[in-house]
Amino acid sequence: MKIFKKIKFRFINPPVKKIILFDGESSNDLQYVLDEFDFFLLEIRKKRIFEIYFSVNVLIKFLLNYFVLFFKNRNIHTIYLYTIINLIKPKVIITSICNSGKFHELAKLLDKKVFFLAVQNASRSSDFRRDLHRFKKRITINNINKDYYIPNFFCYGQSEIDDCKEFGIEVHNFYKTGSIRIANFFRYLRINKIELKKNKYDICLISENAYDLNSKLGEDGEEEGFANVVKFVIRYAKETNIKFIFARKRKNFTNLANDEMSFFKKYLSETEINYLKSNMNEKINEHSSYFPLFQSKIAIGTQSTLLKDKLSCREKILSLNLQKTNIYDFPISGVCSIKNCSYEEFKERVNVIFSMSDKEYFSNISKNFDYLIEFSKDENVIDKIKNSINENL
Repeated sequence: MKIFKKIKFRFINPPVKKIILFDGESSNDLQYVLDEFDFFLLEIRKKRIFEIYFSVNVLIKFLLNYFVLFFKNRNIHTIYLYTIINLIKPKVIITSICNSGKFHELAKLLDKKVFFLAVQNASRSSDFRRDLHRFKKRITINNINKDYYIPNFFCYGQSEIDDCKEFGIEVHNFYKTGSIRIANFFRYLRINKIELKKNKYDICLISENAYDLNSKLGEDGEEEGFANVVKFVIRYAKETNIKFIFARKRKNFTNLANDEMSFFKKYLSETEINYLKSNMNEKINEHSSYFPLFQSKIAIGTQSTLLKDKLSCREKILSLNLQKTNIYDFPISGVCSIKNCSYEEFKERVNVIFSMSDKEYFSNISKNFDYLIEFSKDENVIDKIKNSINENL
């Protein structure tokens, strides 16, 4: 009953708008893109829906659409969103949740009438491999990769295009724009007149939560692989007495944050946990992880998007992959990645990276640094997306 008390029924039609922001979870990513536009925020998640349009016109249109779409295996939620979108009459629908199944579903129904634009907000290559793996292991009935449908994908770079083609992700138009989150971070720094302190830390360890991963993948040892990455880095940091920072992924007091810390408590000793806690960045907002990332000489993780972010800005990283499967393999080989190694091999690799100049480091990786994410200070991601919206209004 509490859920229904929070929802407000509005007995009017939704306003006509030229732009729909699809899914409020996109708001932070697209705040600077949409700051000059008038748009309608279309919430799709139960926890974020606080009002429902229920006018006579909405009801009639919904019932008509129900008889048309129900037999095409569309559920009531999809039919309602379809109805609302048609009443709003947008020319552009934009989201940064590029892996949203609901976005893909509605794009299939409406992309002849509306310009659907998905902005990439995180690396998806490991998602594609994971979902295919789960399908082959019969953990899932369907191959989720086949459900993707993105008319216009503003993606990180060539790597993402290659991955989409390899895994059969249906995308009509690719636009290599770079990372919206990097662009937002540097815009945030400029607005607030914040200067980064380069080399404030020696190593930034990126948190990668593998909570319940063995069960999700139907494999043994995957969780342990991620835990051992943390153990290796902590051991190295303590042995060498370097300046260390742990970039926590989740905000405090959330279920995801609880899962994150529960995972570490499961596999790390009390001493290791205390070391992380005493060297942990405070997760305040969406920019928090970027401060330790871009103020460290080297970032270490397995497959986090943050590794790609840093590398694309021509800064050093190391992908340490201790997994049995290939799901989390880093797409660039060379000095920037190492797999299934001993601690001594890991230690030697980190020492080598520290000793290298930037020029030496980037001449010893298999692909150009911007293969993963295109980055240009002269051609900002935010402006690229704004220009595309204006062209399609």
